[in-house]
Amino acid sequence: MANKTYEEVLDFDFGFSFIDEQLQEKEAETNATIQNISSEKQSLEDQLVDAKVAADDLEYRLELLFKSVVPFLDNLCKNPDKSTIFWPDREAKIQAYKAKLLTIVEGK
Repeated sequence: MANKTYEEVLDFDFGFSFIDEQLQEKEAETNATIQNISSEKQSLEDQLVDAKVAADDLEYRLELLFKSVVPFLDNLCKNPDKSTIFWPDREAKIQAYKAKLLTIVEGK
């Protein structure tokens, strides 16, 4: 029985092995490259999210612009058989409408 205990000690593996320095350096370089790529990926994902938000905002403002102009054009089409349009205070109304359109265009 005592021999079996000694044999177990002789067969014990400590779990380490030897590697050369080049392999260790390559592993460090690989880990650094992976870290850089991961960082670049995150940056690109952030840029993509920002671009998506900007595109959604532009799409919304374009739709709002369209919906703002259509009623004006519809009103101009009313009574097409009459050649004269009565439009009192048109300068003030046009200026107010231009200001409204400008706020849409500028995203305010």
